[in-house]
Amino acid sequence: MSSKLYTPHANQRLIHASPAKYRTVVAGRRFGKSALALNEAIALALQVPKQIAWIILPLYRQAKEIYWIDPDITQYFMPYVQAGICKADKSELSLHFLQTNSWVRLKGSDNYDSLRGSGIDLVVWDEADDIKPEAFDVIEPALADSPNHRALYIGTPKGLRHLHEFALKGDHKDVIPDFGKPINPDEDWETWHYTSYDNLTWAEGSFERNAFVKYIDKKRVEAEEKGKLPWFNQEYLASFERGAGVFFPTWHFSTHVTQETIHPPQVSQIIETMDWGISNPFCWLAHWVKPEVFNGVRFNRVYTVAEIYGAGKTPSEWAKKIIRTREMFDIDPDAVGEIFVDNTMLNIVLDGSDSIANQFNAAFERISDKTFSFTGGSRNRPARWSSMMDWMRMAPDGKPYWIISKDCPNLIRTIPKMEPDENDIDDMNTKLEDHAVDSASFGLNNIQFINAKVEGVARGGEDEYKGTLAQEKEEWDDV
Repeated sequence: MSSKLYTPHANQRLIHASPAKYRTVVAGRRFGKSALALNEAIALALQVPKQIAWIILPLYRQAKEIYWIDPDITQYFMPYVQAGICKADKSELSLHFLQTNSWVRLKGSDNYDSLRGSGIDLVVWDEADDIKPEAFDVIEPALADSPNHRALYIGTPKGLRHLHEFALKGDHKDVIPDFGKPINPDEDWETWHYTSYDNLTWAEGSFERNAFVKYIDKKRVEAEEKGKLPWFNQEYLASFERGAGVFFPTWHFSTHVTQETIHPPQVSQIIETMDWGISNPFCWLAHWVKPEVFNGVRFNRVYTVAEIYGAGKTPSEWAKKIIRTREMFDIDPDAVGEIFVDNTMLNIVLDGSDSIANQFNAAFERISDKTFSFTGGSRNRPARWSSMMDWMRMAPDGKPYWIISKDCPNLIRTIPKMEPDENDIDDMNTKLEDHAVDSASFGLNNIQFINAKVEGVARGGEDEYKGTLAQEKEEWDDV
C-alpha cells in the first residue's frame, strides 16, 4: 500500500488555519473533503495530549469503506502506523496515537444511540446533509464536557437541509442564499464555499489539472443535455438548490398521495410487485389498474393501494401476510393477473433449493389452493425509472396517472429520497433505500402508458374501457 504525508492544497489550508469553534465546508465532489476531515483529526491527535476526535458519517459502513479501505484516504494515516506512531484497530475503526494518548475514531449516525459518550474534543460530520438528525442531538452533551471542543461540518448540499443551516451560521460574507430562513451569522462560526473546480491539488496547466477540469466540464455538458443542470450545480458547484438532488423531481406528496384507503372494486385489474430481501427489506405492493375517460379521452390510471415492507421473513411467512393484506383491502386473488418481481426471485437459490418465486407459489397453494404467474421485471434500470416518471405526469383530468394510497408509507417515504448515481445521472444511487421504488417500477414498466394529454389516443383491444362516462365518474366517486 502506497503512503504519503498530507499536503493540503491552498483552499484546504484556509480551513485548517481557521480559529473558529464551528466550521462549515460546503464543497463539490472531489474537492478533497474526506482528506480534509481525516487530517484535521490526525493533526489534533498528533499534537495535543489526551484528545478524542470523532469522524461521523451517515452510515457506519461508509466510514469503513471511505476511511479504512479506500487507498486514497488510508495513505494519509498508514505512514504513522508503519512508523509506530499510532496503532490502527480494525475492529473499532480507531487510531490510537501512542505519544499523546489521543484517539481518532470513525462512527456512523445510523446507530445514533451508540454515539453517546463524553469528553469529545473534535467532531467532524462528513456529508452532514445525510446525517440522521437525532445524531446531532445525541452528540451535544458529549461536546459540552469538553470546554475547548470544536466541530467541523462538511458536505455537498442535498437541498436545503442541515448543511444549509450550518452554512448560514458562518456566512459572514453573505455568499450563501438563505431562501427565507431567519438564521443570522454567529461569531463562533465560519463557512467556506468551494466548487469541485476549487480543488487546487494540481498546478494550473498541468496534465492532471487539465484532465480533472475536462472531466467536470464533461459532466456539465451531459447534465445540460439531459435537463439535469440543477443536479450538476448541486453536486459539482456545491449550489444550494431546491430539489436538485432528487431523482424524481416531479413527484410531490400533496399531488401523488391520497389520504384515502382504497378498496378496488371486485371486477378490477390488479397487478402485484415484489422486491426480494432477507437482511435488506422485502417489499410487496398491490396496484389497481383503472381505465379512465375524461372529455372523451381514454387512459389508464394506476392506484398503488397496499404495501408490505420488512426484513427477516421466509417466503412462506410473507405469503401468509400477503393473503391477509389482500383480504384487508378487498383484493380478489382471481383479479391478480401477474406478479412482477426482481429477477433474482426466479433463480435457483445458492444452496440448491427452489427459487424464491416457486417457494411463494408453494406457500400460496398450500394456504389458499391457488398459484400465480411470476414474471421478472426489466433489467434495464433507467428504462424503469423513465416509465415511473411518465406515470407521475398529470392526466387530462388534472390528477396524476399514478396515485399512491397512504397505506403505502415506505414507498411514500423513500421516493423523494432517491438520488442520481454520481457516475450515471440516468440511473439511481443503488446505495440508497430503493426497495419500494424497485418494486413499484417492476409493475409500472409493464403497464402501457398513454400520454393522453398529448396523444389523446385510446388503447384498443381487451383493455379498452367499455363503460360510459357516467359509470367512470361513479367509480371515481367510490374511491
